Amino acid sequence: MRVNRRSVLKAGALAGVSAATPALAAMGGEALVIHDSRIAESRAFAMGQGIDLARGWSQLRAHPGAARVEGLTRWSDYVALRGLLAARGLRVLREEKVPAPLSGRAHLFRWSMATR
Repeated sequence: MRVNRRSVLKAGALAGVSAATPALAAMGGEALVIHDSRIAESRAFAMGQGIDLARGWSQLRAHPGAARVEGLTRWSDYVALRGLLAARGLRVLREEKVPAPLSGRAHLFRWSMATR
C-alpha cells in the first residue's frame, strides 16, 4: 500500500466522521440514522445502520416515528427530510456543514432533530 498525503487525508476524514457515531450513543436513547450510501463520508457515519436514502425514501415513509433522528446527507436531502420530520413533530437541534474530502461534495450536512 502506498502512503501519500492524499491517502492520509482520506483516512483522517473517515476516522473523524466515524468517531462521531459513538458520540450519538452517548447522547442517550436510540436514534434513527439517515444516510446516503453513495457518499463515502455518509456511509462511514452510519456504519451500515439506519435508513439509506440511496435505496429510496419509501423506507422512511414506512418507518414509525422516532424520538430522535441523526443524519449526514446532502443539503437538498436534508431540506426535504426536515420538512417531513417537522410534520411528525420533530424540531431541529443542530445543523452544520461538514467537509467531504473523499466524495468531493460541497453541500454535505450533519444534522439532528428530536421531538419537542
